[in-house]
Amino acid sequence: MSGDPQSSATPRFGVIAAVTTTVLTVLTFGLALMALPDKEPYPFATETIAAQWPGDYLWMIPAMLLMLSFVTLIAAVHEHAPPHRRVFSLVGLSVAIMSATVLLSNYFLQFTVMQLNLEKNQLDGWALLTQYNPNGVFIALEELGYILMSIALLSLAPVFVGGGRAERALRWLLPLSFVAVLVALGVVSVARGMDRGDTFEIAVITLVWLTLIVAGPLMAVVFRREAGERTS
Repeated sequence: MSGDPQSSATPRFGVIAAVTTTVLTVLTFGLALMALPDKEPYPFATETIAAQWPGDYLWMIPAMLLMLSFVTLIAAVHEHAPPHRRVFSLVGLSVAIMSATVLLSNYFLQFTVMQLNLEKNQLDGWALLTQYNPNGVFIALEELGYILMSIALLSLAPVFVGGGRAERALRWLLPLSFVAVLVALGVVSVARGMDRGDTFEIAVITLVWLTLIVAGPLMAVVFRREAGERTS
């Protein structure tokens, strides 16, 4: 006898969220690699910054969508979690919302405000906020946002209690990713002190994005299997 199709709606939604998150991460990563800074050190001349519009900002569009997709994926995992493990997924969802709020605001303001102010020569505070300043607010908020994302992903590890390969891989991957973020922060902080520049920012973004690229398909496998079990 077939199961209630309604009961498989959540895992099917989880598959979509996992695949969407993976695709958006790959797209964002690819565009970000194309927007790597030129050899000219910061501070750039105004003409140099103007010439880099919009290429250096295009990656922020899928990055903003990624933040929404990420929260959606964590919400799907929370619904998937067994009752005795839902406290972990709830923590993950709460931290994911904080992370998405920080990063979505950061990217939206950078994309919509900074270049317009440059064109209008409204430069008060511009240097502090621009993405090109390795000691600026943008970099600091990215560091905070992606540290929070790594914590959110770590919180999901206890949720995947099944004995399948995907669950076992996730139980290893998510904690290891968080440990790698901590190691990167420690190494960069010891080497450079508070003047980290964008070194840790690049490291934490790379680690989190690579984790999402690997974890997304694994979560899709888990959700797809659950959907099949509910409809069988």
